[in-house]
Amino acid sequence: MTVEATLRATLALLIGFALGSVLPADLLARRRGIDIRSVGDGNPGTWNAFAGLGWGAGLITAVYDISVGVVAIQLARLLDVSEGLAYLAGIMTVVGHRFPVFRGFRGGGQGMGSTAGMLVYGVATAVFSGWLSVADVAVLIAVGAIAFAVTRSGIMVAIAMLPILVAEVFFAYTDWTFLVFMTAVAGHIWVVQVVTLRHGNRQRAARPLHGQTRH
Repeated sequence: MTVEATLRATLALLIGFALGSVLPADLLARRRGIDIRSVGDGNPGTWNAFAGLGWGAGLITAVYDISVGVVAIQLARLLDVSEGLAYLAGIMTVVGHRFPVFRGFRGGGQGMGSTAGMLVYGVATAVFSGWLSVADVAVLIAVGAIAFAVTRSGIMVAIAMLPILVAEVFFAYTDWTFLVFMTAVAGHIWVVQVVTLRHGNRQRAARPLHGQTRH
């Protein structure tokens, strides 16, 4: 790799990290004199923006968070880096969201909005490229519908669907960089959902203990 190519690659990754470090929920909350981390679940992301700041702030946060990863990928392509580095620039937005440079690498969110946006982008890319068929998408929808019908849980829908999506991409005729990208994005969402589910189960299990009274 030449010096120029190295500089372009470095710039693409830094742009992705910087874009991810911008937390609209945090900025909008500060304008109102509110610490977003003291509201709701304390996460400076889309859902907490809706819950603590209202629909306007929530929508702004949602649009930014969902699109920022895809924007980073497109900007990296404009810098004429390899496809793998472009995908990595998108993933860097998640790293930036979790460890925002503008807050001393602390106090970030989960990066779920960015990964969700890139996941949808990846599925659309796979469909339009002919890597995933209508039948593949139908299987995903069916699994998601069954999971929701049985559990009534959006978390379980993601946990059930994402491994199947990765398997479909793995067996599709695609390049390894796209496979790694989709595995990383889906894997991040899957892990966060599993952790969230386990945390919720622990809270429900502990709740009766707090409700006990002395006789």
